[in-house]
Amino acid sequence: MRQKRAFEFVAFFRALFLLFSTAFYTAILCLPAFASCLLDLSGRWPSFFQRLWVNWILRTNGIRLKLEGVEDLGKDESYILISNHASLLDIPAIISAAPFPVRFFAKKSLFWLPIFGWFLNLAGHVLIERGSARSALKSQERASSLLKKGISIIVFPEGTRSPDGEVKEFKRGAFLLARHSKLPVLPLSIRGSFEMLPRNGWCFWPGTIHMRMGTPLATRNLSRQESESLTERVRDTIIKNLN
Repeated sequence: MRQKRAFEFVAFFRALFLLFSTAFYTAILCLPAFASCLLDLSGRWPSFFQRLWVNWILRTNGIRLKLEGVEDLGKDESYILISNHASLLDIPAIISAAPFPVRFFAKKSLFWLPIFGWFLNLAGHVLIERGSARSALKSQERASSLLKKGISIIVFPEGTRSPDGEVKEFKRGAFLLARHSKLPVLPLSIRGSFEMLPRNGWCFWPGTIHMRMGTPLATRNLSRQESESLTERVRDTIIKNLN
């Protein structure tokens, strides 16, 4: 288990500033971002605005990114990114660092968040109602449509943020999508975000988020045995690259 930092007043006020700056940039960009969703069905302009939004937030709050393993990735190819998830900072970090447009799976309840949730839906992020087979089927169809457009999908197979920063067991939904789409799975390891903004806490410490993309794993023509072992292979790769 990773050690969680103790409460600090300076870090608490930094967390408040993080919230304020996020709200401020959201207010500035919401109208052009919404317009881009309605006018550009390719997803190119919504991708531009979401990347601009997260870049402003990260830079204003002293959050640095270090990305490894992108040298051999095709910018015009779609991937299913499978990542560990320890902090709210993981999502903006991936959006900023990925060399290709991305969307992610998110719980459907986020749709009711004013402005932010509405953009998620309009921009094509895959909102899923947990525990609903019908919602899961629709999400698979929506994700497949995005992948065909050249947009990569981010999945956090732990299902939620880790409470202690350690990688938990993976659910298999993302790997069903991989087998259906026959597109490569890209393991992504994120380190440093938990120490900066843990799940259960009210403090934020600026720093560097380290991300390492592993070698893409082909899902086309996998044998049944290889398909069943894919979940553990990806999880093992993510844990290995964290270290």
